[in-house]
Amino acid sequence: MRTQIPTQSIEGPFFSRCSEVLAVNKHTHNQSNLKRGYTIIELIVTIAVLVIASWILVPYATMGDASAGQSASRMAVSHMLTAQMEAIAEQGFRRVYFYPDGSGWCIEIVEQGNLAAPFDANTANFAELKTESQGQDGFAIMNFTTDKRFQAISIDNVSFDGGSESVIFDPAGGIVASDGSPSTGGSFTLHSGDHSWDIALAPLTGKISVQSNGGAP
Repeated sequence: MRTQIPTQSIEGPFFSRCSEVLAVNKHTHNQSNLKRGYTIIELIVTIAVLVIASWILVPYATMGDASAGQSASRMAVSHMLTAQMEAIAEQGFRRVYFYPDGSGWCIEIVEQGNLAAPFDANTANFAELKTESQGQDGFAIMNFTTDKRFQAISIDNVSFDGGSESVIFDPAGGIVASDGSPSTGGSFTLHSGDHSWDIALAPLTGKISVQSNGGAP
């Protein structure tokens, strides 16, 4: 049975605040034709809250399938919001690439002229994370097979813009296709045992929604 999870229960107050700030920034950008991102204070506070929340949302205790899936879903949302905020703060592009084998994802810094370039782990310029506990060697790399908390987790049905395995955030905080045009959005499914979660990004804005297909809400 598919049940819609209220955004508040998955993302929490700090995620809601992030979405509000991004929405205001996007509106201002469209009205003024100026590229406007976060103020320094907003950026520092928002990133600090995300870093602190990552420790709270991803416990190191032994977890069941439902709890592990919930934590992995929250981490996926957190990392995508981080990519979105970094794209705004640095006035650049961030690509969240999902590994074809379903083992996780990474955040890559990409140049505007290379948006369509295929992902190459050997040459990728990985974004850094504020806390090493979330990634691999301090970089924004999430590999479930090397993290004992999430070895039962997998991802499939990844499809953005009609089939791409990655989503790209632009300097205005929205999402774009590999040719630089506005993205049509997309989604992926995260599995943990008999539980699964559909995580979707809305066209253009990249607004994130999470829906449970069973298990703990």
